Amino acid sequence: MKNILKKPLVSEKSFARVAENKYTFIVDNDASKDVVRAAVEDLFNVTVLSVNTINIAGKIKKSKKGFGRRSDIRKAILTLKKGDKIDLFEVEKEDKGKNKPKDESPKSKEKKIKEDKDTTVKVREKKK
Repeated sequence: MKNILKKPLVSEKSFARVAENKYTFIVDNDASKDVVRAAVEDLFNVTVLSVNTINIAGKIKKSKKGFGRRSDIRKAILTLKKGDKIDLFEVEKEDKGKNKPKDESPKSKEKKIKEDKDTTVKVREKKK
């Protein structure tokens, strides 16, 4: 039996769907929804409520040697029962500011970079 689930799809959109209890995998091009459902339920011990599949045609790319074509892929978006989760998609939250150095010299205080809590833009302090 060949491997049905190739790999989990890691993207911003797929991580946003994890909050809705939806997980995205790249699966074999010939796999049906029932086969994907059975493979995920056996592998991760979860209950799958629905399976949506999408066929994506490979793009044609141009290089020095001529034209080439990327392979076609098939995505499966799985909706799990409330309370079930797959550990491959765990998201770790960053703890900003907890690992600050204790000893700071006066020169380093002048060049200290402040981080705004709402944005990731860094601003330098002006010298007085």
